[in-house]
Amino acid sequence: MNIELFLGRFHPLVVHLPIGFLLMAVIMELISKVFKNKFADLDSTISIIIFCGGIGAVLSAILGYLLSIGGSYDNDLLFWHQWLGIGIGILSFFTWGIKKNYLRLFKGASSLALLLLAVLVLVTGHFGGNLTHGTGYLFEYAPNFVKKIAGIKLEEGLKSTIPRNLDSLIVFEHLVQPIIKSKCSRCHNQMKKNGGLLLTSKEGFEEGGNGGPILVPGKAQESELFLRNTLPQSSRKFMPPTGDPLTYNEIKIVEWWIKSGASFESSITQYEVPNEIETLLLKQFDINLKLNAYYETIQVSPLSDSIKNQMRSVGLLVKPLASGNNFLHVKPLTNNVSESQIQLLLKAKEQITWLDLSNKNINDKMLETIGQLNNLTSLKLNNNPITDLGIAFLKNLNHLEILNLYGSSVTEKSIVSLKHLKGLKRLYIWQTEISNEGIQKLNKELPNLDVFDGI
Repeated sequence: MNIELFLGRFHPLVVHLPIGFLLMAVIMELISKVFKNKFADLDSTISIIIFCGGIGAVLSAILGYLLSIGGSYDNDLLFWHQWLGIGIGILSFFTWGIKKNYLRLFKGASSLALLLLAVLVLVTGHFGGNLTHGTGYLFEYAPNFVKKIAGIKLEEGLKSTIPRNLDSLIVFEHLVQPIIKSKCSRCHNQMKKNGGLLLTSKEGFEEGGNGGPILVPGKAQESELFLRNTLPQSSRKFMPPTGDPLTYNEIKIVEWWIKSGASFESSITQYEVPNEIETLLLKQFDINLKLNAYYETIQVSPLSDSIKNQMRSVGLLVKPLASGNNFLHVKPLTNNVSESQIQLLLKAKEQITWLDLSNKNINDKMLETIGQLNNLTSLKLNNNPITDLGIAFLKNLNHLEILNLYGSSVTEKSIVSLKHLKGLKRLYIWQTEISNEGIQKLNKELPNLDVFDGI
């Protein structure tokens, strides 16, 4: 039997008694000074209340020390809470002595001591709250305007912090950790590590607590992190012991993460996502795992009307890709495109994402300019006199998804350049000089690429 811990658990119960006594003494002292004629005889009552507060403060300090023996608390915060609590006990009896005239000091000394007691009680109580509930407990549910006044940075909603680019969506950082932070970090933070467990950092998850590891990668049913949150709420081992438990959807996300290997660095594109989890992510977090085109994942500023008109005046068809989307689809209306028309495209390099140059007598030199249109996702170069030299200028088009080289003079030498196009999904090479062996080499470099060779 741990008698120290048993007695220490009474600290939260007893500690409110001296707080009440001492604050009541301060209030009564204030009343006796403001309304002297009506409440001039309160001194004896105030003395008794201060004495009771002192006894309560000493008892609370003793029980608090016993409680600290069995808890994993932040040492610095515990130090100040403990010694300020002891200081309250000492100052209470000192103030009582002044009030009873056992200690004769300057006039108003007892009032000044009571004021200091009030400040100490508030500060010590706040430190105690930090130890118990975490450092942000006081303003956690405060209205936003109160947080602004207090200088607290407003937290963004979970949805708004999730990257739109799936490659940047780290499952632990953006899905799992926010769940654990909202439900578990109150008892498992830097200030208070119940069971020796820290759940506010990746290192804490990896180290586990006094009972050992909390994660068994690939085995949710053997992982304490999952088990403790799925026990019957009547169980003394159920977590969290207070506050809102994890919802069904939150439990399913944690379970899926652990079953998938409990990686701390992997993006969601590296996971196998079951249908149930895919539906959950879409409904709760607006995460659509259906791979979208690049132009659907980012936003660009609109192209000015003056540049659009300039492009149209030289025979370039300029159309918006979709309503509410600033990306553009551009196609020359003339059969023989000039160098000046191609150069004009650079003024819309951020907005052009579809470019149709089919049968426009495009040459290799023009491809050097086209290779600078960094937001291209679809490029049609079919039936043009282009060669491997021109294709080399396209290797930095990182977002290119569709490339049509049908009816051109490119050969297998272009594979060296094409393999740099990591976003490429469809490649049309019918009636080119690229052989079946070349296609196999390309598929080895870009396994997700669909090659259409007319066969």
